[in-house]
Amino acid sequence: MGVSHIKLSKRAASKVIKLGVVGFELQSKSAIDLFFMQHQEAYRMVPTEQAEVLIIDMEHPAVKPVIEQYKASRPIIAVTATENSFDGFETLSKPLEGKRLIKAIKQAVEKFVPAKKDMNSSPSLSNEGEKAFQEYQKRVAAGRQAMSDYSSLTTDRDELSQQVRQRFQLNDTNSAPSESPVVPPEAVVKKTGAQKPVVAPSKLEAIKVATPAPQKTPEKKPQDVRAKLSYQMVYECCGNAPDVNMHEPDQRRRVFFKDDSTLLAILQEVIAEGEAQKVPVEITGLPGTLAYLPEQKNFLFDFSEELLVPLALTRFGYQELTLKVRPDLDADRPSVAGSTVTVVDSDELMWKLALWTSKGRLNRSIDPEKPLRLSKKLDFNQLLAIPHATTIGSLWGRHSLSALEVVKVLKIHQRYVFSFMTAANAVGAFK
Repeated sequence: MGVSHIKLSKRAASKVIKLGVVGFELQSKSAIDLFFMQHQEAYRMVPTEQAEVLIIDMEHPAVKPVIEQYKASRPIIAVTATENSFDGFETLSKPLEGKRLIKAIKQAVEKFVPAKKDMNSSPSLSNEGEKAFQEYQKRVAAGRQAMSDYSSLTTDRDELSQQVRQRFQLNDTNSAPSESPVVPPEAVVKKTGAQKPVVAPSKLEAIKVATPAPQKTPEKKPQDVRAKLSYQMVYECCGNAPDVNMHEPDQRRRVFFKDDSTLLAILQEVIAEGEAQKVPVEITGLPGTLAYLPEQKNFLFDFSEELLVPLALTRFGYQELTLKVRPDLDADRPSVAGSTVTVVDSDELMWKLALWTSKGRLNRSIDPEKPLRLSKKLDFNQLLAIPHATTIGSLWGRHSLSALEVVKVLKIHQRYVFSFMTAANAVGAFK
């Protein structure tokens, strides 16, 4: 039985309602996703074609076909920044608030009556949904192909900038060539396996005799570290914004973000509080436990790391997140309710969160034209290595340069340098 055959009334109140969100910008959608993650007992976010109730941003230019397709078969919450009222839909004005949104969903479900003609049209709706899904798959494939093409262009660009690299001594033993954005993890595994051939036991004695002294295993060089990121992960860390003219005020504004009221700023506060009191401190108000352990300089959390991506993009209200001393917390015996507890180095988590918050932009507190130099070496076996990370780290470790100079020297997109700079600043890596 299709959704169009169901009268969503009070009888359905005990089951989980499937929600679809259409037309919202990424930050707004992430905030909505985060809100309903905290109400999983009653609501679940699903793709549009599977949704029982649709929440639609009426100001978005691409929502009209979706409305025409589903208005007769789904309750719709029409979200608007205007004073307009939309007949047949439950209208909700911006900004969205959790209680008002839940109330609107209940009212839309109670009032909705499916059109009679829709009783015979569920097969066609299903077909339309399949077509939409196929189109989505084509777009994903096209995006992957574009990323592959970009890798080829990156190789060409690196060859053209070889003279500049030699000038800045980027090709010696401590340097790193510019890596492509995506290197499949399986390729790295195969390469590692090839470097460790299996030796038969019968030959071990002969090898020992022939080798007077064992060779010391060389330290892994920066060029051996690669960004093992998918296209989606590169987008989450660095975005896809084009380079801008930093001398044009309107364009320049696009590359900055404020960290006020973000989880990144809260993490910096909880580290300062934990180090001052020398006791574990928890951030309350999140959908789970997230705490800083000053003795081990680790973070502890009991929810999926994937949830940190939308949390990084969320702006929290006044006193929505607070700090709480938790002397009972310990890395070996964590007193938390979650079934899975993750303990991670503080720099590793701060680096990731700064990348996800930055998404190719610069923290407003950073001057992209001020020369800086790394005060400590960044270990990309531990830190998430975005494209060109080792090359940028090698250059900034040797020379005092501004972000714009690094972009010019390496001939790479601004977004990679800006993301790196924001993350390095978050872990205190600059002098």
